[in-house]
Amino acid sequence: MHVFHKLEDVPPDFGPTLLSVGNFDGVHRAHIRVLANIVSRAREQRRKALAVTFEPHPARILRPDSGLKLLTPTPEKVRLLEATGLDAVLLLPFGRDLSLMTPEAFAHDILKKSLQAREVHEGYNFHFGNKAAGDVRLLTEFGSKMGFEVKVYPELRPRGFG
Repeated sequence: MHVFHKLEDVPPDFGPTLLSVGNFDGVHRAHIRVLANIVSRAREQRRKALAVTFEPHPARILRPDSGLKLLTPTPEKVRLLEATGLDAVLLLPFGRDLSLMTPEAFAHDILKKSLQAREVHEGYNFHFGNKAAGDVRLLTEFGSKMGFEVKVYPELRPRGFG
């Protein structure tokens, strides 16, 4: 599996991609389910399966006094993501510029242009862009304009719980 440490590390001919964007802290069962679908669909379509995550965790930049404790340090997160069969992980540096990016700019500049997304798979509660202004409805709208499909996953609940 390739590990890219910034957007510029992704080769121009790497895509097209099927991907998911998230913090992936803990790489729990719902993450694994989404990533398994991405890997399976990417193999069927002969495309690349990619997870996009952030380094450092956005909360460490946006709320530095929060005392955020991560479940999974980055090296362990990368190991867990690799176990899903992904072709690559992009550890997108999270700083001021990225935090100020509008949802539309993120969808266009990163997903469409840089990563050549064909499918973006996200949980029902996914938010992105400056002040988390984008949601899956907006991402779906952008996808239809920009040429990628958005697959939204409902909440995954353990058996026996609400």
